[in-house]
Amino acid sequence: MTILKARTLIVIVFLPIICSAQIMFKDNFEGNLSGWELNNSTSVKIIDSQDPNQGKVLALTPNSNVSALIKNSNQWGALRVEGKMLFPKNEHNYLGFIYNYKKTTKREDFGLLYVKGNGSYIRANPWRDGNVSRLLYEEYKINLKEDQAIKIGKWHTFKMEVINETCHLYINDMKRPKITFDLFELKSGKIGFQPRVTGGGVWIDDIKVTSIKQFNYKGQNVPAIRYEPDSLITKWEAFGPLTKPNLVIEQAVNDDDDVSLDINGESITWENFKTDARGALITGRITEYQGENTVAYFRTFLDAEKDKTVTLHFTTTDELALYLNGKDSGRVYRDGYISKDNDWNAWYDFWKNPQHKGRQKNIFLKKGKNQLVVRVRNGQFASGGFFVYMEK
Repeated sequence: MTILKARTLIVIVFLPIICSAQIMFKDNFEGNLSGWELNNSTSVKIIDSQDPNQGKVLALTPNSNVSALIKNSNQWGALRVEGKMLFPKNEHNYLGFIYNYKKTTKREDFGLLYVKGNGSYIRANPWRDGNVSRLLYEEYKINLKEDQAIKIGKWHTFKMEVINETCHLYINDMKRPKITFDLFELKSGKIGFQPRVTGGGVWIDDIKVTSIKQFNYKGQNVPAIRYEPDSLITKWEAFGPLTKPNLVIEQAVNDDDDVSLDINGESITWENFKTDARGALITGRITEYQGENTVAYFRTFLDAEKDKTVTLHFTTTDELALYLNGKDSGRVYRDGYISKDNDWNAWYDFWKNPQHKGRQKNIFLKKGKNQLVVRVRNGQFASGGFFVYMEK
């Protein structure tokens, strides 16, 4: 007799695992501000909006440097922040979007993109040791027009995505960012909001923070700008920061005269200094604005096949002192100070765009290797960087 054994067929079906993004923080401001870190509690308050659709909201009132940071947000990695904003009055006002905020015992630095309410535009304005730097990034001024314009007294939606040093900011249209900015050097830190230093306030509501793995937008940068750093002088070393000028550094003839200083037990000497993606030296990365160490030196080496005079082009938000082969070679003044032909901004295309021209300086190079030292003093509002081009 033949016995037939029944066999059980087991079918395993692999279903895709759908992982929803993790919500890290939510606040509709119907409670308290326990989830927030405030540097001025009198200028950051929950108020009744008198709008039944919004209820209570967070009001940010200008009073010098005011910020509302989300606690522990520096521990959450890449983030998306969503919410609503409203400018209650037609006066000078803005909402600043803070990201990668870092404060130490020495300085306070953070990335910042802001939306101007009464002007209806966006600007990039990183803060370095408490000093704004928007004059270095004027090409990132984005006008909001027509149906995308900011209207006083109306709620507008926003979204900010931050991964490492890059920030995407959406206003009204949540599909395509109004600006993608990757020129602030810090890659992590807290997120939050800021009103204008003076002027009118701003309200925010319905804040939600979500962890993300990638940007929602994957197109070209906004605005799409082709930088040419290889055309500029971009190989530099830096020395500092210092509390005052140093004659030994200024009178050094070449790199054989290298110096080092001991400051508070720390040895300071020349170190390589990387320019940003545009070719700008962001001096505010080193110099202090709130602190006492406002001076720094930057040097580069220029080779000449014979004795000759060359023309250097500068565009700067700092006042610069030049020293060539140990000799004082004059000053380069901050744009906008001397001539009405120059605006306040330091432009990335200064060397080829007549509308953005900076300042020219003739220097005499001897045959061989020449050392150019540039001294900056960061004591001016909205300073902190410069570009240099040498005529070929």
